[in-house]
Amino acid sequence: MTSRHAPSAFTVAFLSLIFGIVGGGIGGYYVSRTQVQQAQTPGTVVAGSPADSAPASKLQVTTDQNAIVNAVKRISPAVVKITGQREPRSWMELMSSGGVISGIGSGVIFEYEKRKLILTNTHVIGDFTDLTVKLTDGRELKAQPLGRMTEEDLAVLEIINPPADLKSAPLGDSDKLQAGEWVIAVGNPFNFEHTVTVGVVSALGARDFGRETRKVIQTDAAINQGNSGGPLVDLAGNVVGINFRIFDPQGNPVATNVGIGFSIPINQAKEALYFLVHRGPFIGLAHVMPNSPGFAHYYQLGTDKGIVILGVYEGGPADRAGLRAGDVIIAVDGKTVTQNDEMQKALFKHRIGDTVRLTVQRGGNQQETNVTAEKVPDNAFR
Repeated sequence: MTSRHAPSAFTVAFLSLIFGIVGGGIGGYYVSRTQVQQAQTPGTVVAGSPADSAPASKLQVTTDQNAIVNAVKRISPAVVKITGQREPRSWMELMSSGGVISGIGSGVIFEYEKRKLILTNTHVIGDFTDLTVKLTDGRELKAQPLGRMTEEDLAVLEIINPPADLKSAPLGDSDKLQAGEWVIAVGNPFNFEHTVTVGVVSALGARDFGRETRKVIQTDAAINQGNSGGPLVDLAGNVVGINFRIFDPQGNPVATNVGIGFSIPINQAKEALYFLVHRGPFIGLAHVMPNSPGFAHYYQLGTDKGIVILGVYEGGPADRAGLRAGDVIIAVDGKTVTQNDEMQKALFKHRIGDTVRLTVQRGGNQQETNVTAEKVPDNAFR
């Protein structure tokens, strides 16, 4: 019969010591691990696993929780709803409209030469004869166009008898934008007044829009019908773009947002403000286009560089200076131009009354021609 002896007091004490050390170490490990995990803030992302030999990397994301809210508060008083109306001009319009042709868009109040004006799209104001702007506080004011640029889709309105308490929005610097940066669109999509949508700058630079290529801000902030003319804003509340179109893969007449919207960079708009407000400088060129080897060869232009004049306004500055269709503008004020936007940028450095020096190629001859910039005639773009 096998006998069993109770462990001695020394053995019990020795085993208790061993188990205490091991248990304490294990418990301490889990306690310390729990404390480390609890100390990590919600904005910290830890990469790696306990099996990794390298220490875990950390990314701390810090932002103001109310950045978007504060930006919207700053911009909101300057965002307006634009409503336009006119009478039908055909039986078709009369039958389809019920007697009134109307449209809705957006705009933003800004300050220029100590005046509170409204920046919007040309297609928002269209050919409406009755324009009303509605402020966020509900006041409705009458407005009229100061100037417009159809190809650039930019227009400036002035409020008739403006109240003294109008708020204006600061115009930012679109050249500093970066892809991935947060932006906010504010407007009146589908007549839902003062709607705010948020996204990022998806891309910057040239985009092809069928017959034209232009530099734009692409964003996934929701833009829909009625947002046109409204501001695209950065997190500081500065206007960085004017929303003007969206992409619809189905090509529907009334497009719906699919996450690809476009804004006119505000720096482009700022370059055009003098022209939009003062309706000049105007040198009387009706249509121009970039030259090309094929075009130059076919029409025997004498050069495949520069900007080709396709037409001039009769009696305008260019016409009086002797310019005509088929002439090629090589340079403006001595600076070479090859694209329409380069030429426009050079012209916009002038003011009404300035002399613009054009280097012109006609056949095999090159000459310098001075043209005096004037104000756009009232009927020039009708």
